[in-house]
Amino acid sequence: MKQIKLQVGKTYRNREGEEVRITSCDGGYYHPYQGSNGGWYAESGKWNYFSKEDPEDLIEEVPETRHTFKIPNGTKEVTVEQLGNRIVVEMVPEKEPKPGDVMANDWGSVYIFQSVLGYGNHNYYVRVGKSGHLSFEWTCASGRPATPEEAQPLWDALKKAGKRWNPETMQVEDVAERYRIMDFLKGYANNVTWNYEQLCWMIEAYLKHREGEK
Repeated sequence: MKQIKLQVGKTYRNREGEEVRITSCDGGYYHPYQGSNGGWYAESGKWNYFSKEDPEDLIEEVPETRHTFKIPNGTKEVTVEQLGNRIVVEMVPEKEPKPGDVMANDWGSVYIFQSVLGYGNHNYYVRVGKSGHLSFEWTCASGRPATPEEAQPLWDALKKAGKRWNPETMQVEDVAERYRIMDFLKGYANNVTWNYEQLCWMIEAYLKHREGEK
């Protein structure tokens, strides 16, 4: 068997087949090398000078292996496991989005997914960007399922524009002015009689609200 010479940072196998990584060397004379198991070894790997072949003796170096692999787009999770002399890599893909799912991407966009365009892009029904601007029936960088908090800016932008998403027809619809006014008035009071001046003030307040004024 080839004579070994211990080095810090390398891994060796003892007579029992256990692997030990050399973690330090204190410069001592007899057993200067310490292993990851807490044992001390001579430079030759000997653990016990009084035993010719002790089970704890390090007898061979464990070759270092390095594996590089590409991770496909849309991969949710990667698991790497060593089974004997084999390296097993398991890749779990992201759940494929369905038309109507609300998605968010790394560019700050929130959108309602329509279909996969390819090359890392998605088609969408409606999208809102960081600026709050809405766009319809176009394409953007693909994303992941949005959390309720991430999706809220999209609903707010649709409401401000007098529109809403209909998940049954898979369309963005205009909200009739009548319903927009009724929804606005709910924020004030129900079953209240308004005089002329109050009605004028309410109409003015609604128009400002519709234009996005505070």
